[in-house]
Amino acid sequence: MIEPSAKAKELSQIFLDSNLGGLDHRINLTKFWGITPGSRVLEIGCGQGDCTTVLADAVGPDGHVDAVDPGAPDYGAPYTLAQCQSNLLAGPLGSRINFHNTDPVAFLSTLPSSAKPYDFVVLAHCIWYFETPVILSEIISALAGHTTRLCLAEWGLRANRAETLPHVVTALLLANIEAKRLTPSTRNVRSVLSPQQIVNNVVEKGRFALVEETRGKSGDTLQDGYWEVSDLLRNRVKFLDRMKRDGVSNKEIGALVAMFDSVQAGVDIIGGNVKDVKTMDWWTGVFEGI
Repeated sequence: MIEPSAKAKELSQIFLDSNLGGLDHRINLTKFWGITPGSRVLEIGCGQGDCTTVLADAVGPDGHVDAVDPGAPDYGAPYTLAQCQSNLLAGPLGSRINFHNTDPVAFLSTLPSSAKPYDFVVLAHCIWYFETPVILSEIISALAGHTTRLCLAEWGLRANRAETLPHVVTALLLANIEAKRLTPSTRNVRSVLSPQQIVNNVVEKGRFALVEETRGKSGDTLQDGYWEVSDLLRNRVKFLDRMKRDGVSNKEIGALVAMFDSVQAGVDIIGGNVKDVKTMDWWTGVFEGI
C-alpha cells in the first residue's frame, strides 16, 4: 500500500475528517489543474471542504477560495458540513476561504458583471451529487464571463481490476434507482454521468473547450468504493421496498435485483469481504473559455 504524502498528513491536521487517501487524491488533481499561488478560485460543490483545504493551501496567503455548496449544514458523517467548515475557518487556512451555503447558480447570479473573473472554477467529485444532469448545464451557462479556466473531476466508470468492479456496478445501480424515484433523495450518487457525457455537456454550451484530460487508478487508500458498495448492500431490502411502494413495475424491479446480485457477485469474486472493495478509476479534465 502506498503511504500518504507528507502534504496529505500535514493537511489532515487542519481538515477535521482526516481521510488521507482523499486528500492525496485532491492534491494530485490540484497539481494537474495547475493551481498557482495567488489564484482566486471558485469551488462548486465543496461539501465538507476536503478539496477546499487542498485548494486553500495551493493558492497560498495571497490567494483566495470561494467555496459554494447548497447542502444542509447538518448533512454528512462522521462530521457534518457545518462542523468541518467551521473547523477549517478557525484554522491556519481560514483567512483564505469564504464558504457560501447556497445554490451555485444563485451565487453566480449575485456576482456583478464588472467583477474580476476567477482564475479557476473547480468541480471536484460533486457532479454525481446533482439531483439531475440539467444542473451541470445550468452551472456551465451561469459561469459565462466568470472564469477562463474550468477544472472538473469525477469517477470514471472504469474498473481496472476485479476489486473495483463492484463500485462501478453500484454507481450505475444507484443511478437507476434515483431515476425511478417519485421524490428526490439526498444521497451521494444521483446523477451518474460518464466522462464523455460530462465533456459533451460542457462543450455543447459553446463557452468552454476541452484542452486537457486524463484518467488515473485510485489508490487503495481511497475508500469511496467501499463506502458506496457497503451502504448499497446493507440497504438492499430498503431500496427495493421503496421502489415497490413507488409503483415501479415488476419488470424494472427484476432488472434492479439482477444488478444487486451482480454487485454481490463482484464482492464474492474477491473473497466475499466488502472491505476489500476498491474505488474505481477517476477522470479529470481542464477546459478553457472560448
